[in-house]
Amino acid sequence: GLVGSAFLWAYGIGCPFAGFLADRFSRSRIIVTSLTLWSLATLGVAYVHTLRELVLARVLLGIFECAYIPAALALIADHHGPSTRGVAISLNLAGMSGGMIAAGTLSGYVAQTWGWRYAFSLLGWFGLALAAVAALTVHDTAPTVANEPGARNTVSLRANLALLARTPTYQLVLLQSMLNSAGVWMFWQWLPLYYQETYKLSLAGAGFSGTFMLTATALVGILLGGYASDRFGKDKPLRRPLIMTICYFCAAPILLVFLAQPGYAVLSASVALFSLVRSFGQANENLILCDLLAPRERSTALGVFLLANVGAGSIAILVAAWLRGIHGLGFAFACISGMVLAAALSALGAYRRMPRDLARVAGSAPDLGREQAPSVCAKLK
Repeated sequence: GLVGSAFLWAYGIGCPFAGFLADRFSRSRIIVTSLTLWSLATLGVAYVHTLRELVLARVLLGIFECAYIPAALALIADHHGPSTRGVAISLNLAGMSGGMIAAGTLSGYVAQTWGWRYAFSLLGWFGLALAAVAALTVHDTAPTVANEPGARNTVSLRANLALLARTPTYQLVLLQSMLNSAGVWMFWQWLPLYYQETYKLSLAGAGFSGTFMLTATALVGILLGGYASDRFGKDKPLRRPLIMTICYFCAAPILLVFLAQPGYAVLSASVALFSLVRSFGQANENLILCDLLAPRERSTALGVFLLANVGAGSIAILVAAWLRGIHGLGFAFACISGMVLAAALSALGAYRRMPRDLARVAGSAPDLGREQAPSVCAKLK
């Protein structure tokens, strides 16, 4: 618990600050630096001998890792316009999900065969090699009015946070993301135990069923959602929160199946369908931010997203533990339907509010680099 919490909170608290640095300085350099330092910290884990050293290593891992996502997603958005951005960002997120699946499988084998220290050492050296490749291949976009050095020097964390506080659409999208994260974290933490207790599966079988049903279908949903967002939202940004709203309304009632305590096949199919539809909708959230915000505001916005999601997920895990003691895990999972319904209402609010925020973007100087500002009025028709 202490080791996991040390990483989690170091990661979450560091995200907004890392996002600001990615708005202020070169995103490609931050990505390479983050990967290099994270790899060195991973190597360090292989040589710890006390609990204090292990906790410190995990804190460093959280600090170094938190810089990646805000910088990477914003850099991808810099390189891609509205017609290809959804697929590009979805591929990155899907790659991260696929990496988690591969790591969970391979790390267990390596640790069992050669020991856990060897597993961390191998991962650290691989990360350093990948950082060297990234240093040669990952580059910032060509300078524009919005991202040239002079413009970057004017970026302020306080100003960026104040802008987010004045953008209702951002706040509504943030709320739906927190609600979704709360449900997903509850699943990640407790679904394997539910499978084990309800269907008398082995520990390995329960872990595979609980993890694979969520991860594999979410990966597919993210890819399909990114494609659909590009296909239908490239010229009409309002369609992105609309897609999100429809998906959440469709996904919300699925998990009520837990109240009926069905068989293994029906429950697994329901969890897979829920994960697919929900992730299809949530694939649009980063793209909505790109429509709303200038390039040098996006990483800060993503960092705040990550901090809020870590907080919501951590609280949800504790709430699920409390509900388990009173009503059982099945009831706790059925409550996720209510969270997703609330997320759908939040996404609907973003859909209704977004025209005014986009119009404000269009009238607040296209020189800030918002690609869609010149034609936003036409897109709202």
